[in-house]
Amino acid sequence: MTTNTDVPSPLQEPAIAEILASDSALDLLLARLKHSVKACDEFANYLKRKQNYEENYARDVKRAVTSCKSSIKSNTSISKGSFVESLDKIISFDDRILVDVRSPYSKALEKMQDELTSVSATFVRLRKQLKEEGHKREKEVQDAINQAEKSKNRYYSLCNDLERLRQSDQSQKKITLQGRKTGSQQEEELVRKINAADQDYNAKANASQKLKNELVNTHRPRISKKLQDLILELDTALQLQLQKYAAYNESFVVGLGNQVAPLGANHSSMATVAASVNPEQNLYNYLKGSRVEKKHYFVPVEYKKHPLFKSEPPAQFRVPATPSVSNNVSKLDPPLATTNNSVSQPVGSPSFMPVPEPPISSPVNYSTLDPTRSPALSVSPSPAGLAGPRPISTEMRNNSSSITNPTTPAYSGLLFGQPIESLPHDEEMVPLFVKKCINLIETYGSNSEGIYRSSPNKLKLEEIKYAIDQDPSDLSILDPPDPSNVSDDYVYMIASLLKVFFAELPDPLLTKEQSGNFFKAGQIEDAATMHIQLHRIVFELPDANYFTLRDLLFHFIHLSQIPRVRMSVKNLSIVWFNNLLVNEYTTRDELAVQQRVVEELINAAPEIFNPKED
Repeated sequence: MTTNTDVPSPLQEPAIAEILASDSALDLLLARLKHSVKACDEFANYLKRKQNYEENYARDVKRAVTSCKSSIKSNTSISKGSFVESLDKIISFDDRILVDVRSPYSKALEKMQDELTSVSATFVRLRKQLKEEGHKREKEVQDAINQAEKSKNRYYSLCNDLERLRQSDQSQKKITLQGRKTGSQQEEELVRKINAADQDYNAKANASQKLKNELVNTHRPRISKKLQDLILELDTALQLQLQKYAAYNESFVVGLGNQVAPLGANHSSMATVAASVNPEQNLYNYLKGSRVEKKHYFVPVEYKKHPLFKSEPPAQFRVPATPSVSNNVSKLDPPLATTNNSVSQPVGSPSFMPVPEPPISSPVNYSTLDPTRSPALSVSPSPAGLAGPRPISTEMRNNSSSITNPTTPAYSGLLFGQPIESLPHDEEMVPLFVKKCINLIETYGSNSEGIYRSSPNKLKLEEIKYAIDQDPSDLSILDPPDPSNVSDDYVYMIASLLKVFFAELPDPLLTKEQSGNFFKAGQIEDAATMHIQLHRIVFELPDANYFTLRDLLFHFIHLSQIPRVRMSVKNLSIVWFNNLLVNEYTTRDELAVQQRVVEELINAAPEIFNPKED
């Protein structure tokens, strides 16, 4: 079978050849090459973003896999045929997918992106060279034509002067700097000038024609050919990259399928593992392998008559064979236990039995709070009328009965002062407490002037702080008692709680490790350069810090755009910088640098985090 190689290229059509020979050829080809370069850049940018998404996904899944498998091994006894065994194997599928499928796919995307970036830079440079050369050649022709046009105009002007002179009165004399000249003398001088102008006109016209012929016959075809070759070469390269991308995606999907339902015998399929659970057999194995103990406190007391008494006791003192409930009340009732609240209740009684509330009238001890990290706590209580927090539940007091005064902060809670990554959080590791506070402030604080700058009632603040610190999972404690009538003091209390939370973190949100880098960035005078440096530093923060900082900064931006709140970006940075950064800098200039860091983080947040995509 033969292949017809004589099929003409569509680019060889006469109409195309006419376009390439026209004066518009250079501009058309340069614009077309620019479109291909832009497409290359867009493709590279897409691959970079997708590769970042793959890396973030792999990192998050890896953490989830590690956490779940560690929890399974430490808290559960894995036995054959159990749900826990199948769960462990199912989770291992994700681990293998990350190593065998997603990691190679991510590296392939990264390599493609590097190749496309390099190709784009090369073709941008080549296009610039041809553009400069083409414009230079065209400008030479344009300049030559302009010179010839000027020479032509001068020649024709002198000829017109000669014609007018010949039609005028020849007896009149013309007064010049050299004296009076007759008509014949004037005509002789004009003829001499016309001859010189004619020679110049002829020379420049020929020169312009020569340059135009060189442009049309030599330079323009050569440059057009190079531009055509570059366009075809770049588009062919992009086509190959598209084919590679399609092949990588096919391999990715096939790899996922082979991991979940393998073709070979390297391991069982996910469906087989999920169906391998045998609850009855697993329970049988568990019970069969368990160690049975005989507990002495379940051995009944055998009645034995004291040797002192020889005869049978009266019938009313005999222990019946099957004791009734009424005869054993004293045995079933356990002894009373005294709690730390000085209230007697039976041991093992339900936790919801009423217990007197601890007093809250004693003065508040603020010795454990840092006034420099939480300036909102140093202002006197606001006027009466506060829509205060919900009271502490009885159950929570029972669970924390060792603390007799909720207003005394000398206790170890579960929220304040704990590492941010260890707190209950959403899928992006943002603490649920932080999201709740931000939502409450933005919902009810649009008319509250000076949020984060005003202080609430100290006693109520410590009461609600104590309550949420004992049970961070019950965020309803923070809700206003009457959502239809929320006071400013309630908003200030939630805002102060949020500030205290960040102030008491063992490692600040912007971390001790990055403290020096943030300080150096804050000393950069140019704001654009500083934003680039802050972007790099923020990217290095741990996940919990990174995403929490994102939500907090966009919260600040939201507040700064509400006129009634009267909190500008600068105001917010002044109030907050001590709660987000380490307190190792003390001079006025150093504190000003830290304040500027927070201010510029707020300004640069849309550049750093891309809120629309998130």
